[in-house]
Formats: sequence, structure tokens, C-alpha cells
Amino acid sequence: MNFPVPSRTRDLISHWWHAVLDAVENLLLRCHPADPPASAAAQAAEAPRMPRVEAGAISLAIGIFEALVRRMLVVMCAEYGPIAPPPGDAKLLFRLDECPPVPVIRTPRADDPDYCLKAPTAGPLPADRPTDGLVSSAPLLKRLAALVHVFENGELYLQAMHARLLVPLKPLLAPQPKAFLDAALSQEQADNMRHLHEVALDAQSFDKAFDTS
Repeated sequence: MNFPVPSRTRDLISHWWHAVLDAVENLLLRCHPADPPASAAAQAAEAPRMPRVEAGAISLAIGIFEALVRRMLVVMCAEYGPIAPPPGDAKLLFRLDECPPVPVIRTPRADDPDYCLKAPTAGPLPADRPTDGLVSSAPLLKRLAALVHVFENGELYLQAMHARLLVPLKPLLAPQPKAFLDAALSQEQADNMRHLHEVALDAQSFDKAFDTS
């Protein structure tokens, strides 16, 4: 038995699948505007620097797209029912699981437990620390490349998500992703994203859709 997808959800997925693809392509040009290499992976290797504020805004947009794509894949898998597993040598660039935030716990150095309380030593800043208000767009390009890979290999990701949903621990977290709660979203956008999130949670728990027996 396949998961019954509400018509509202089906309409949202039909719209968002193409809208997110267009937005991702536009962000790729925005992050790498000057004669970008043909492949997204090459773009990340030659990533230019961009203002920190702009990078933060783009990162927020990507976070919304990633959360939407995961939920759309889950709902589509549940609606389609059992499908063939992905090829054994298939390589995925986009992470299917929604990982919870990992707390950063600083471990004092054995030889100096109070090192974190002392002022940094004098001298030049590390090479990877921005001093001009600019940051590398490489992390953004890597995430965009992963999203592009989903749209270029839709069937592969449906197969992979179906296989992932056969595991008892499901890929989506129950709380809404923070990206769906951003104040910049309109009320309609927030409501539609909450609706998709709730339907996707029901879909990933609808075991009959993934029963291959």
C-alpha cells in the first residue's frame, strides 16, 4: 500500500522541485560569477571570497533548500512504494540524513589546563582566518554541488532514500528544521514548509510503503 499524499503536498512538491533547482543554479552563479568552471566540484576548488554577511544569507537559503529536498524525497518514496535498490557503487554527494547539531566540547591540553583562559600569542593570524571581512565560498559551493547532484540523479536519490527508509531509525528529525522557522519567511511560506514537514514525518513512518516482502 502506497502512502496517500495530500493534493496540497503534491502541488507544493511539483512547484518546489523546479523552483529549488532554479534557485540553486542562480546561487551557483552568484557564488562563482566570473566564468565558472563547468562542474560544480571544480567551482568549489576555485572558490572566490565573498562578504561574510552575503555568505550567511546564502547559507540560510541553502539550508532551506536542503531541508525541502530531503522531505520531498521522503514523500515521493512513500508515494511510489517499493523500488529497486541503488547500484552498489553509487556515490551520493547529498546527505540523506538530517543530523542533529553536535555540541563542541573543548578538551584542555594535558600540559596546560588553563590555556583557553590566556590571551593568544602575538604574531600573524592563521592563514585560514579572514581579516578583510571576506570568507571563502567553497563550503557553499560544495553544498550547492550536492543539491545539483540530486536534481541530475533524481532516480538514484529516490532509490537511496527508499533504502534508507527501510532502517528503523528514520532520516528526518521530528522538530522542524531551524531554516523553516526563519523570520524572513512569509507566513504562507512558513505554513507550507510546516505542512510538508508534517506530511514527510508521517510518510517516513508509513512502513507499508517500503515493504518489499
